[in-house]
Amino acid sequence: MKYYLGIDGGGSKTTAAVFDDKGCFVKKAIGGSINYYSVGIEKARSNMKSIIDALNVEIFESVFIGMSALNERADAETTERFSHGVINGKKITMDSDLFVALEAMCTDGECAVVISGTGSMAVLRNSDGSVRHAGGWGYILGDEGSGYVIGLEGIKAAIRAAEGGCSTALLNECLKHFGINDIYELIDLYYDKGVERKTTAAFAESVFALAETDFVAGSIIDSQAQQLATTAKALIKNPKCRIGLWGGIFQNNELFRQKFIEKTGFEEASLLPLSPEQGATLAAMKETESEITEEIINNIKESYQP
Repeated sequence: MKYYLGIDGGGSKTTAAVFDDKGCFVKKAIGGSINYYSVGIEKARSNMKSIIDALNVEIFESVFIGMSALNERADAETTERFSHGVINGKKITMDSDLFVALEAMCTDGECAVVISGTGSMAVLRNSDGSVRHAGGWGYILGDEGSGYVIGLEGIKAAIRAAEGGCSTALLNECLKHFGINDIYELIDLYYDKGVERKTTAAFAESVFALAETDFVAGSIIDSQAQQLATTAKALIKNPKCRIGLWGGIFQNNELFRQKFIEKTGFEEASLLPLSPEQGATLAAMKETESEITEEIINNIKESYQP
């Protein structure tokens, strides 16, 4: 039996799924980030190794890694540096996490994907196969409409409320989130002890929980949906282009998803038909020039639940 491994390496977590040569699901493992720009190369390799060990497959026919650290196909040296001694595969390919998301659209024509997770980004594949990106500048320069920015804006709103600004329930939620009694303790946490990006992004859950009852929280969600819509519309000019939405924010928050669709006016926007790890598996099969039949695609769809 031949085994194919598809990996979706997002900003906060990595999801890996193994399928056999008939497209039937075998095993899944979830672990920490493999974005070596965020966590460092050794931590990224360690996280990847933990996932590979959990899968317990001796050798893979083909492995395709979609990684948020990349914006194009990795060269042989980069791939070897990351995977050597970690993944045992006859063929290992690395590309951006958006590439595998496009593969998950299951179409050869024009399509696009917009991601809102810990970070955010949009990608468009034109009918001629060329690919263009927008967003994806990271938590310092961009990531509008992402969990990180929504969480950070919620924290900033809590700080302003503590200083006498617009009242919001986000203040109490912020204190609880960080386990502190005084908002000024955030200074020590952020500038001395260091707060992980995922901790800031996790506060987005509190913003969403209050969005329909708290004016400030609702305004943050509306503003961030608008900013991500602006990024997407700068890239995607055809309102009838098929668009897949993915990432923890889009997947878990219908409110944000609907606001984004309304603000873009996109007619064909919905959650991806396949998960990015399923798309990565299809990409892994294509790298070996395997014949990918409708039966295989249906098996990949039906045998696996993201």
